[in-house]
Amino acid sequence: MSSGRPSRFVGLSLLALGCASASTARADGEPASGAARATPENTASAAALFAEAGRLVEAGQPAAACPKYEESLRLYDGLNTRYFLADCYARVGRTASAWALFGEVAARAAAAGDTVKEAWARERAAAIKLELSYVTVTVRSPPAAGLIVSRDGERIGPAQWGTPMPVDPGLHMIEASAPGKHRWSTHVQVMPNGASAQIDMPALKDEARAVENAPPRSRHRVLALVVGGAGVVGLGVATALAFAAKKTFDDSSADCNGNRCDQHGLDIRSRAVTQANVATVIFGVGLAGVAAGAILWLTAPPLPSTTAVGVSPTFGGMAVRGVF
Repeated sequence: MSSGRPSRFVGLSLLALGCASASTARADGEPASGAARATPENTASAAALFAEAGRLVEAGQPAAACPKYEESLRLYDGLNTRYFLADCYARVGRTASAWALFGEVAARAAAAGDTVKEAWARERAAAIKLELSYVTVTVRSPPAAGLIVSRDGERIGPAQWGTPMPVDPGLHMIEASAPGKHRWSTHVQVMPNGASAQIDMPALKDEARAVENAPPRSRHRVLALVVGGAGVVGLGVATALAFAAKKTFDDSSADCNGNRCDQHGLDIRSRAVTQANVATVIFGVGLAGVAAGAILWLTAPPLPSTTAVGVSPTFGGMAVRGVF
């Protein structure tokens, strides 16, 4: 675009924004999604932001200008603001965003009968299209049921899978998720000046099957094994404590003569009694756990013919195997 066009466009833009305040003051309805309400104050703010963004561009600071153009557009959706925001995107290398926005400007200008602005916008869009960078996301077939793929948080529909899609150069995140599957994500760096990147998304891995999803018979028997196993562990702990209490009691013999002990011997025997009492309590709890596990096992619903459950000893415990 020639250097004269932006200057003429700026003048037209500021005039349009200034004249728009009266017409927008009457708009009481809800604004479009993400847009501000049309009020004289918002229109005035939009004009101020537009002018400041233009000064930043002239000063060679387009990266600082683009957010101001974006906010100006949010406050007042003007055709000229869209044009200069597209120009700003082009200056900072956001080619896909600039190309799309120039296309919108051309379509709106054509609808308004403004052939001059339409021609300028189409000329810019055509030039930028030659510089577009693309990313292709390939999904393995058949895709997982309920698969959702997204790029930078925006959903990528199935029609886009396997098709090169224009993106702004830079780092992008690709994510995928599906019910019952582990979430997957990766980053891709897309280079400028017509470069292309390819992402081959792997098949999502299954999540570990939860116990609650097992058949009722399986859940019942798993619970029985857990409760019974805890009971067995309790019995083992109680037995170990009982032996420890016996040893502690025997250690008091050097300080006792029968049931007559000095203070040190009394202290040792007191510890032995405490250990024995704890062992008794744990033994009772363990015995109850074993009994409860047996009851749960015996009262489980009928086992399907395709189900098999097995228990095998392992070092330090036991393993439960099942085919459901």
